Amino acid sequence: MNQPLRELWDRIVTGPPPLAEVSASGELVMRRRRRWAVAGAAAAVLAIVGGGAAVQFLAFDDWTNGDAAAASIPAPPAGTRWVGAGGAVVAVPDWWTTGETRCFAPVEDTVYFDLSATAECSDAPAPAAVREVSALAVLDATSGYGEYEVRTMQPVGEVAGREVLEREDCEGWFDGVCRRLFAVPSQGVVFAVTIAEEGDGSYEEIRDSLRILPDTLTTVPLATSGGWTPAWGAEPRVTDSLVDALQNAGLRVEIETAKQRQEDDTALYASLPAGSLLGTSPELGSVIDVGGTVTVTVAGRPAGAER
Repeated sequence: MNQPLRELWDRIVTGPPPLAEVSASGELVMRRRRRWAVAGAAAAVLAIVGGGAAVQFLAFDDWTNGDAAAASIPAPPAGTRWVGAGGAVVAVPDWWTTGETRCFAPVEDTVYFDLSATAECSDAPAPAAVREVSALAVLDATSGYGEYEVRTMQPVGEVAGREVLEREDCEGWFDGVCRRLFAVPSQGVVFAVTIAEEGDGSYEEIRDSLRILPDTLTTVPLATSGGWTPAWGAEPRVTDSLVDALQNAGLRVEIETAKQRQEDDTALYASLPAGSLLGTSPELGSVIDVGGTVTVTVAGRPAGAER
């Protein structure tokens, strides 16, 4: 489980993780990866112009039927879900989790906000572990490492009139991991994609699924007010930080406490303090109406527990 960011902040070094310092302190015990057979890869939605020299994304009107005030967007390709930041989203496999990181590196097929930082910790994943997963990282294009990467990118096309930039090669990240990056500077977002297996789709499919949301829609923030993506079981103070981020984004928040019956198997919950994060609806990073409501589900006390 991630350590709270506030406990790590003083030891954070910004920039891509230095490979020599990212090593395992023991064998990484990985949870079974969430993989199911998907009926085909995510459908490509772009046309290649000039023999691959440029990318032509679908125009805004092509997928809103000309209605600039559309209150919804099309369903993503089969087996995928929309996820992103601000007004930009892409389609990723729908079995990918959210926020499954260790020391800010993905340890399952997942989507997360990338602080572009490393931290000293006792169970950092080995490069071999990171090579086993596919992931989408979302970076801030307006500051720090994300802004630096944007300055090195080249134009690759437009979507809804917004310029899309791309890094031509792989980022030097973990040993043996090719992380590809593209950005929508006007939306302040950089997407970084790693693909471990062919069944997870491809960088090109994720890049080419890029959509700009209409003004009536936005995305649920991927990160807490501290800047990292919490996963299932995050501590109550992390949940509080997430609620702050949701409210700061102009969204309404409803807290729902999970009901537990004494006869239920509560082994998974027994070690969780009341208020620990169990999930959100809509999910972090997904599409929501501007000013909409996010339900945050938290752990309660097991039935019979002393109050």
